[in-house]
Amino acid sequence: MKITFELRKEKVTQDGLIPIQIVVRAEGIRIRKNTGFSTKEVFWNGSRVKPGNKREDNNYQVINDELQKLEGRVSDIFLFLRINKLEFSKKLFLEKYESKEEITVSPELDFFKCFDDYIDKGKPIKTYNTIKGQVTVRNYIEIFAREKGFKITFDIIDEDFFDLLRDYSYKTKEIKQNYFCKIIKVLKSFLNWATDKGYNTTRDFEKFKASDHDIDIIYLSFEELMKLYKKDMKSDKLSQVRDFYCMGCFTGLRFSDLSKLHLANISDDHIVISIQKTKTQNHAIKLNKYAKEILNKYKGTIYEPLPVISSQKFNEYIKDCCELAEINQSFTIHWFVGNQKKSLTQPKHRFITSHTARKTFITNSLLLGMEPKAIKKIANIKKDAVLDKYMKVTEAFTDEQMDKAWG
Repeated sequence: MKITFELRKEKVTQDGLIPIQIVVRAEGIRIRKNTGFSTKEVFWNGSRVKPGNKREDNNYQVINDELQKLEGRVSDIFLFLRINKLEFSKKLFLEKYESKEEITVSPELDFFKCFDDYIDKGKPIKTYNTIKGQVTVRNYIEIFAREKGFKITFDIIDEDFFDLLRDYSYKTKEIKQNYFCKIIKVLKSFLNWATDKGYNTTRDFEKFKASDHDIDIIYLSFEELMKLYKKDMKSDKLSQVRDFYCMGCFTGLRFSDLSKLHLANISDDHIVISIQKTKTQNHAIKLNKYAKEILNKYKGTIYEPLPVISSQKFNEYIKDCCELAEINQSFTIHWFVGNQKKSLTQPKHRFITSHTARKTFITNSLLLGMEPKAIKKIANIKKDAVLDKYMKVTEAFTDEQMDKAWG
């Protein structure tokens, strides 16, 4: 479903006023309806009326408020149809739209259907990973309600609900504190949206707070990376997995972006792609000598530009690759479940996944002296806080090296 406002330029009056119409597109059907308001083309920004000048009061605020109400009414109609499992049709839509009756959706029925609608409306403007994360949180909350044996409605989202969800997450599921923080973030975003739509009237959720902790950044040191890169693997399968992983270590590209790499993205000296996570178009990365060696290895083969494997199998095989490269020293990670600190110590190769390739690139780039601004650009990092976490890791590393050298 898509809602837009357009000017009916063929209906312009002698005073230069043009009627505004609402256009609704859904299921291959387009519906146009006059809004009852008009404006001059000079005051139209494509979706709303711009303020007038000193000589002319164009009543822009009143018109825009009414357009917003019409847009909200259309959204309510579609939510009403979905919740009541009514098939969309032009006739049914117009009956609801032209009726003076208020579109009511009982909050007793629709918490998760509203959640679905919130997710669906974000699909055109949010990244795949963001939507995937929202779906996961929505399903988590539904499982929570089912296991606790109660029905979630908007009016029960209060501090007691928060306490119950927190205890369930930490004591029953033992999830990490950072993930609980993500759950609360998504839940609050949904509830803000539902409040704006008029589906939710309680505001207790605004007090919900969950703090995250810095996580351990797992990466391969330059020496470990070179051991892995140069290791003669037992099979072509492991060799291909190793090469794919190392390509991430040498470019900073995520697994998802490397998996979509085509020959058209590669020139003599650069990879130019669109970044899936941030929707960044034509992002260029200079190819270093190691990245070029990997691409040359597969030139002219059926795998060109890179062999691709599912993420699940990849994360299984890259551990085998690192074990063969003798990346076996003990390594400890830490996390929090509520206020309890947890630790796990294993051989380092057990912690290596597709995500650690990008972390390896960023951390080693800092240690090798690359300017942070350049790393942000190459790795397409949008927020300073993200790079700051890596700065702390490299500071700890250089402190350790100082102690080893000088005691």
